[in-house]
Amino acid sequence: MAQIFTGRDGRLLLGSDTLVKVTNWTLQADLETLETTTLGDNQRNYVPGVQSFSGSASLLYYVDADNTNDASTLLRKLVRTGNVTTSDTVSLTLRLTSDQGNNDVTLTAYITSVSIGASVGEVVSAQINFQATGALTTATL
Repeated sequence: MAQIFTGRDGRLLLGSDTLVKVTNWTLQADLETLETTTLGDNQRNYVPGVQSFSGSASLLYYVDADNTNDASTLLRKLVRTGNVTTSDTVSLTLRLTSDQGNNDVTLTAYITSVSIGASVGEVVSAQINFQATGALTTATL
């Protein structure tokens, strides 16, 4: 039987912990192509080049009572005093859950931008953008 996915099927995990207060996420995969056309060719020819993965997510800002599973963990990777270093990567899993199991994309990434705002009468939300570094760890979409 066919499975149609909706937003309710989506999850964003930081490491192995589900960030349940995520309202959306996106993933973009890009492939640069390298031209291999030579003199005398009548059509352009290409080969695969460098892959890259990036994305974004909208988070509802909250902190659990025990300070474990919270949105601020991601925000502090960029909004902080001091410099961002190579150790400031995060493991993110973008998940779609179905009756047949999980469809995951897992990657190591840097948080590249954070935007947070507050409005009277609304839940505080934050938007993040991320850039993957290296190959995907899991890709079962």
